[in-house]
Amino acid sequence: MIVKFRILLAAIFSLAMLPDGPLAESNPSLPPQRIVSIGLCTDQLLLMIAQRSQIASLTTSSTDLQMSYMADAVGDISLNSTAIEEVIQFNPDLIVGSHFAARDTTRFLRQLGYEVKLVALPTTVEEIYNQLMRFGEWTGNQHRAVTLVAEMKQEIIDIRARYQHRPEKTMIIYSPNGYTIGANTLEDNVLKQAGFRNLSAEMGIVGFKKISLEKVIVAKPDFLQIDNHVYNQNSLASRYIGHPVLNKLSAEQGQLFIPSRIRACAGPMVTEAIDYLAQKR
Repeated sequence: MIVKFRILLAAIFSLAMLPDGPLAESNPSLPPQRIVSIGLCTDQLLLMIAQRSQIASLTTSSTDLQMSYMADAVGDISLNSTAIEEVIQFNPDLIVGSHFAARDTTRFLRQLGYEVKLVALPTTVEEIYNQLMRFGEWTGNQHRAVTLVAEMKQEIIDIRARYQHRPEKTMIIYSPNGYTIGANTLEDNVLKQAGFRNLSAEMGIVGFKKISLEKVIVAKPDFLQIDNHVYNQNSLASRYIGHPVLNKLSAEQGQLFIPSRIRACAGPMVTEAIDYLAQKR
């Protein structure tokens, strides 16, 4: 608590040094002009939907070529590490982030009087459409959001038509520490959109839960998606995905790995993930 209090005091001091306080120049009738993102997913949404002149700062993660779908579009936009003192130096009139990231920063920024809007974690493609529309409203770029949604819908229609002759296949997603991804998740919905049956969901698994190797073997999925993008051979959690039995099963079944940059965040890039999966059926 002492550390957090000191951080808050430092932020307040930094705020006092600014020529204008938070929202001092904002006009509710005008779209925000100094938007700061404090999350990878909102970095990408800003780059896709907002005018470049509106973006004051993105997180350092936005330039990660492995994780950020929009890394090539960042250019000379200022970066931040989500620290409060870094964020407020841009005197933002809107701060955007994710519900599951930078919680302390979000709370302190709101206490300081800044407007902070957070995006949730969609569990369906339809929820992604709604999120894009909402983000368009927040930034005053509704037309751009409408265009992105329309493009996504058409791409999914095209993908279904392109691979409709291929039979439905089954899959299990297996992650470090023995976790799988079941129903009520975006991953499950994406699998369905791509013409796959998620066997974990059919076993009654909801959300992110552990699954035994025995169940994976007995299920005999047509494909395994091994989440090894965070693989660390010295990690006990990662030993699950390097188990000899799993290696043998992977050699016998089809194995898929969706690049992190098209699955780390929910957005228009999800259609690329759907197309990637549908091609493998």
